[in-house]
Amino acid sequence: MRKFFKKKSKRISTKKRTKIERKVREHNRKVKKEAKQNPLSRRKKNVSVPNNCPFKEEVLKEAEDHKRALEEEREKLKERRKKERQKLMNQKRSLDGFVQDAQKRAAEYDNKKAFVEEQKKILSSSKSIELSLKQYYREFKKVIDAADVVLEVLDARDPLGCRCPQVEQGILNAGPNKRLVLLLNKVDLVPRENVEKWLKYLRCEFPTVAFKASTQSQSNKLGRSKVPLDLASDDLRKSSRCLGAELLLKLLGNYCRNKDIRTSINVGVVGFPNTGKSSIINSLKRSKACSIGATPGVTKSMQLVQLDKHVMLLDSPGIVMATGQTDAATILRNCVRVENIDDPVPTVNAILRRCTKHKLMMQYGLPDFSDVNEFLALLAKKMGKLRKGGVPDVRHAGKRVIHDWNQGHITYYTHPPETEVQDANLGAQIVTEMSKEFDIDSLLADEEQTLKGLKSVSTTDVVMTSEGPTEGFGKDCEKLEDAEQELMEEENDVVNALAGQLSDALEGAFGSLSGDNDDYDFETDF
Repeated sequence: MRKFFKKKSKRISTKKRTKIERKVREHNRKVKKEAKQNPLSRRKKNVSVPNNCPFKEEVLKEAEDHKRALEEEREKLKERRKKERQKLMNQKRSLDGFVQDAQKRAAEYDNKKAFVEEQKKILSSSKSIELSLKQYYREFKKVIDAADVVLEVLDARDPLGCRCPQVEQGILNAGPNKRLVLLLNKVDLVPRENVEKWLKYLRCEFPTVAFKASTQSQSNKLGRSKVPLDLASDDLRKSSRCLGAELLLKLLGNYCRNKDIRTSINVGVVGFPNTGKSSIINSLKRSKACSIGATPGVTKSMQLVQLDKHVMLLDSPGIVMATGQTDAATILRNCVRVENIDDPVPTVNAILRRCTKHKLMMQYGLPDFSDVNEFLALLAKKMGKLRKGGVPDVRHAGKRVIHDWNQGHITYYTHPPETEVQDANLGAQIVTEMSKEFDIDSLLADEEQTLKGLKSVSTTDVVMTSEGPTEGFGKDCEKLEDAEQELMEEENDVVNALAGQLSDALEGAFGSLSGDNDDYDFETDF
């Protein structure tokens, strides 16, 4: 007889069980990865007053009074704004005034909407950045607001071209306690004499430190050399170890000591893409704390790295160049992925204007050429990149030249301007104050020992003229954010105003009828 109430067995097939286990493992791995990429902000500890502190009750009372005053001020501001909105809504206007006001608001709304759409088209035209430029700008602003000391990373081959006036001015305007330090990275790619000239030039404006990030590939225990380079061997000088980290940490230590800072400080690292921001943080941390790569856009958000109990490092996305910059200038700053370049010929032509013909002939082993098209055709034939019919693939050869330029295979460097004129926006008092706070004069002896190990001038290096500081995209992003905010506020004001005016119009139209009905005395007929 068949058992109808037999309990169902919980046994399942091995295939189904292993599938479930695999899905669970993948889910847990995905959750961990998302948690690492988007860490939750830790709550700040409440600062409590110790019991043995004198006048503890007075301190607590002052804190409560200050908090209560802030709350009252916030409530008063809220009530004032509410009354202003109510007053605006209750204003009775004539029909002509209502029509004119509506037309004026519509025109302003259309202008602002057209501006926002135009800026969005400009911002979305770049293919090299996967996230929106506004998001990069917001993350950059977070770093500036949270940092006490900001390190602006400059490429030693063209330090002036890696500077951004908007960033430097924004840091100084962010608060009186913000400090800016220039970090001259990749000093191993330029001659020693050139590094000394740039340090002398840049220190007329801000404290400047020479640095070489580690290029080792292991995940932790990255090498850091403490031996003076004049005593080091050739193998150590050409190694992938970090140089200048001890000097930078001493500089931050001098700042904390001179400012009498007993707690930790936040150090933000900013700069253009591929100047070595994340590599510097990894070199200081001596581990792969941040993702690095030779392509722009690897760092997409602010990352917190605890160096020790006194220093917190803040990594930021690269500064986005302004829309006024030419495509060739943007590509040569390594701000665009090589695979996304549609026409590399203008960029290669810009490289030919900056380099000597003899340098490129020696670099690629090519015969003499007359223009950029002949140069790319010869290079494509040598690489074996031919299209159908034996036509040289000029586009592929152009991308190869741009890749070599961005990776540093084509060596070059720039000289600082001859006139060492201090920036008009920076007062002499600010420069002197920063120099005293960081006490950079005490580190000159260590720096001299470090620079002695760098290479001297080579006849094969290309000497170029810097095109000056690069404009950033901060101003455009600020305008766009302000316009979008104003547009949203304008929409809300228009809706509220129309609703209030419609209510007033309905009340004016039907108020008399309702008033007559209310005043009628029904007892007159009885």
